[in-house]
Amino acid sequence: MKFSVIVPSYNQDRFIAQTLGNLVEMKQLAKDRGCELEILVFDSESNSAVLKVLDHFKSQLDYIEIKKDLGQYDAINKGIQKCKGDYWTWLNTDDLLTKQGFIKVIEVLQSNPEIDYIYGSIQYINEDNVASKTVKAWNLSAEDLIGSRPSIFQPGSWFRKAFTEKTGLLAPYQCCFDYEYICRLLNQNARLYCLEEVLAQFRYYPDSKSGSIVKKFVEEQWFISKQFGRKWWHSLTWMLALRRVKHSLFS
Repeated sequence: MKFSVIVPSYNQDRFIAQTLGNLVEMKQLAKDRGCELEILVFDSESNSAVLKVLDHFKSQLDYIEIKKDLGQYDAINKGIQKCKGDYWTWLNTDDLLTKQGFIKVIEVLQSNPEIDYIYGSIQYINEDNVASKTVKAWNLSAEDLIGSRPSIFQPGSWFRKAFTEKTGLLAPYQCCFDYEYICRLLNQNARLYCLEEVLAQFRYYPDSKSGSIVKKFVEEQWFISKQFGRKWWHSLTWMLALRRVKHSLFS
């Protein structure tokens, strides 16, 4: 079984070395369990500090492309088209995979290779790798995602390439392309598997993407959930409406 990790990269010189080092460890871990893991980096012409890190790791990476892209979704789409794994994912250049979580994923997929999307719990960490909280994964459903809570568990999760080939590429959103993609998978009756184990460490801090442009997240969630059937009476409608007002008044 082969796994592919797509790394979209742009000017994250603070953490990219740690992320790539983490993936190199996962590559060896996969090899020890009779699997392969390929690492594909798509960098949008980052600063010299990032390029220096990429040069340091180049012998341990399977593919590096340094070329201006249209944004994070575009870099990941390049990887979806290029990767050769039976299962693929993407990992941002400030996040980490957990060893025990990846081992569990390997064990489950080796026994159940028909799973289309496997995901699990996520631990939040700050700039200093200090954990703040763990969000336990729950069973996702299309009804919940568009009607009550647009929460997903992308970091550390894996998609079966044989299934996602019919799903297509990520849509061109700045923030919520992952939310839209999971909604699409559910609409296509993907076979999901939820793990309790922590599969990834998600780095959250004031100037991270997730921490700095909350208003954009809310706007995209509003649009995407409506596309997939959100109605005015759904609790998500009122929650997002209140958040839109809040961020309009206090942004």
